[in-house]
Formats: sequence, structure tokens, C-alpha cells
Amino acid sequence: MRTTFDQEDILYSILATSAVKAAVSGGIYKQIRPDDSKMEDVVINSLPIDQGSVQRSTANVNVYVPDIQIKINGKNQYQPNTTRLKALTALIVPALQERYSSEKWNFWISNQTTFREQEINQHYLNLRIEFKFHNS
Repeated sequence: MRTTFDQEDILYSILATSAVKAAVSGGIYKQIRPDDSKMEDVVINSLPIDQGSVQRSTANVNVYVPDIQIKINGKNQYQPNTTRLKALTALIVPALQERYSSEKWNFWISNQTTFREQEINQHYLNLRIEFKFHNS
């Protein structure tokens, strides 16, 4: 039986050895992000995993990027740093392309979007990763 920890470990090992690690100003973390981080961070977490001979689950890879401050109508406002979000997306998506392992698992990116974290003036890229583990 596989656990959510297994899929987080798989994604972490891939990202920690990819160009993503050097590209972000912060770090790559499992499950939670450091409190009050103002850096570009990658956080990997998992939704529940089902049981059985074939296990399916979804993991999230979230890439946080601080917003940029610009003046609109004479007022300073925070906007997503789309240039940075796009650049990091261009690195992370190829690193997480569909994979098959001899250890009887595979995964693929099912969707991508961006969310706003208004309280901390940041946006994050969210990649949903679908996993399938084949137990014998």
C-alpha cells in the first residue's frame, strides 16, 4: 500500500533535482510553507489516497511568487508577477511531465491555475498531479 507521503516524496525528489530548485528564491517543501515567507517557494501536498490494488490520488504542487507593487490611478496596488509566474511554470511543467516508473506508479498533470493570496500579497501557481499506484 502506498501513502500520500510516498507521492510527496516522489514529487519532491524530482523537483529537488531539477532546474526549479535553483530558479526559486526560497525552497521546496512538503506539506507546509515556512511561516511569513516572502520568497518564491514550492509546496507539495496531497489529497486523500484510495486503497486497493490500484490506488489513485491527487497531489498539489504550489509555486508561490510575491506580487509586484504598481501604481494604478495614483494608488499603490499589488498585482501578480505574471512574468515570474510564467517563467517558473515553463520550468516546472516539463519537470513534471507524465511519468511511468518501474516501481509501479505513474503520474500526469491534470490541470493548472493561479490563485491569489491577498493577505500576504502573493499569487501561486497550482498544478494538480494525478497519481496511480499499481500494487501487486
